[in-house]
Amino acid sequence: MRRVACIALLATLVASACSSSPDTEDRIPTTKGAPTPGQEVFPVIASSEIVVGTNRLQIGLIDTNDAPVRSPETTLRVAFVGPGDEEPTSKSTMSFLWTIKPVQGLWVGEAFFGTPGEWEALIEVVGGGYDASVGTTFEVKQEGTTPQIGEKGPGVDTPTSSDVADLSEITTDSDPDPRFYELSIAEALKAGRPAVIVFATPKFCSSQVCGPTLTIVKDVSRRFPGVNFVHVEPYDLDKVPEELEPVPAVTAWGLPSEPWVFVTDGRGQVAGKYEGSVAPSELTQLLRSL
Repeated sequence: MRRVACIALLATLVASACSSSPDTEDRIPTTKGAPTPGQEVFPVIASSEIVVGTNRLQIGLIDTNDAPVRSPETTLRVAFVGPGDEEPTSKSTMSFLWTIKPVQGLWVGEAFFGTPGEWEALIEVVGGGYDASVGTTFEVKQEGTTPQIGEKGPGVDTPTSSDVADLSEITTDSDPDPRFYELSIAEALKAGRPAVIVFATPKFCSSQVCGPTLTIVKDVSRRFPGVNFVHVEPYDLDKVPEELEPVPAVTAWGLPSEPWVFVTDGRGQVAGKYEGSVAPSELTQLLRSL
């Protein structure tokens, strides 16, 4: 499993060389990791799994000092141009989401891609003191590795509180909620009620987003006593930090990064999935609909 998530991905790509797309030079600057001369900000696609169909897409902005932009008042208006197309085939308005408040944040929105291949995002950055037109390219795959919406979640016998003497044996959360360790993934999927499954490692997360994401889910859980919540450490705690070996559940769910949050319905089918951070409103709205 690639040990990155959204913020780590932003930091990694800052050092990449920029590259303009020849057939879009008459539109707006298009980059693959660094700003062009005179460009105030440049975008980085922070989602590791982008597939044909509807996606929850995440985009970060980096300023000229190689620092992540933090601006809740800023909106991204994005037009997407597919392979071989001259004009956009879909559009999205993306809103700011704190991933580690008040340190890091990303813009999140829904985006639809009809075909696989290299796509281009033409981005208008407006509000919060910004007014810029930027762009970047990214790859859309035919299908991803994580379960699709509507698919049955993989039933895995993850460790529970009944398997250990202390919760520290199965979680690196410094303040664990016992409710999150009562059931395994397999048990939660068979329970006949919605479930929220969080793959996160607060102590060993490369992006530092795991702890805040788990905290968000824990806060939301208090409003949903009829929902099962399961926290899974993505790495074998018997081998860290010397070796970051993914646990079987990570392989079964096909995770390309961490953290991830999955929501399943009463039949054990995936109703929603969130890479990196999730807004309390996103999670609350989905759970209320199940």
